[in-house]
Amino acid sequence: MDPKEKQTQVMEVTMEDLKGLISDGVKEIVGELKEEIINETKSGLKEFKVVTDDEKMEKAAQFIKDVCLNNINSKAVSSGNASFGYTIPTELANYILTKKDKISKIRKLAFVFQLSGEFQLPIEGTGVTAYWVGENANITESNPTIDKKNLSDYYLAARVLIPRKLLNTSAFNIINYIGELCSRKLRDTEETTFVAGDGSGKPTGIRSASFGTVNQTGANFVYDDLVNLFYELPEQYRQNAIFMTSSNGMKLLRKLKDLQGNPIFDVRDQTIFNRPVMEMADIPANLGVGMNETEVLFFDPWYYWVKDGESMFVDTDKKIATLQTELVVAEAVDGVFTLSDAGKKLAGVK
Repeated sequence: MDPKEKQTQVMEVTMEDLKGLISDGVKEIVGELKEEIINETKSGLKEFKVVTDDEKMEKAAQFIKDVCLNNINSKAVSSGNASFGYTIPTELANYILTKKDKISKIRKLAFVFQLSGEFQLPIEGTGVTAYWVGENANITESNPTIDKKNLSDYYLAARVLIPRKLLNTSAFNIINYIGELCSRKLRDTEETTFVAGDGSGKPTGIRSASFGTVNQTGANFVYDDLVNLFYELPEQYRQNAIFMTSSNGMKLLRKLKDLQGNPIFDVRDQTIFNRPVMEMADIPANLGVGMNETEVLFFDPWYYWVKDGESMFVDTDKKIATLQTELVVAEAVDGVFTLSDAGKKLAGVK
């Protein structure tokens, strides 16, 4: 007889014996359990198959151990008019499938600092003019000015009321789960505001910066339009600049070809003209009269300053009158593009 066939037969006999032992053991050791748990146990045993996989065998052994040691959690779970005295542990009991978040990019690229309260950033306004002057001639007077950018503490918060009944009947840590959902939503909302915020009770987004505007020259987006945008930005800001556009803008950029018919988008490092290109979900793809236009921004992201007035925090409180737990997640933050010279915008892209 082949050794593998012999091993399989031994395993089958062992599993059959094991099924009987488990069934008898459950009845004898946990005889006080309700009839439902015994029926569920028998039903679950029918699904066991002969396997040699170590991981599955370990899970089966752990389940047997939990039953014999009376480690099954007692839960007063209510579903409609039915009531279940105990719950059987499963692989999904401590796991909730979550959605993927929008990718946050601005905070990683911006200049971020921590400071509570109001902050005024002095910015160079009109500068000084130098003149060539002749002998005994008066030098023309210059009047330099200083501008400022204000950053405040704008609170971004999420609040959830959790029923006491849910906390007592859930096999999952609901407080941690809700807290994680809130923090993710704060980051998502923060990213949207850093891109498109109007500055009213919230940060001022990059799209609201006073960038110089370059218009698309023809009916369709062409190579020359992107060249014009690139060189409209002063040379000193191009070295660290990035392109940023909507999903529709990304499609146009990926298809754009130079005058020799070669694609200008480098798929190896996601760049154009050796500068990174980023897709931003918060840039609309329906701008303009025909609602089919978008925009391409070219700017140095370091000049977007983010002030963290208070780091993200979580606080909970009991609302006894309504048998609820109140959970609040919040942060204080502001952001503004500090120097309009460091960015340009190509409008009417389609």
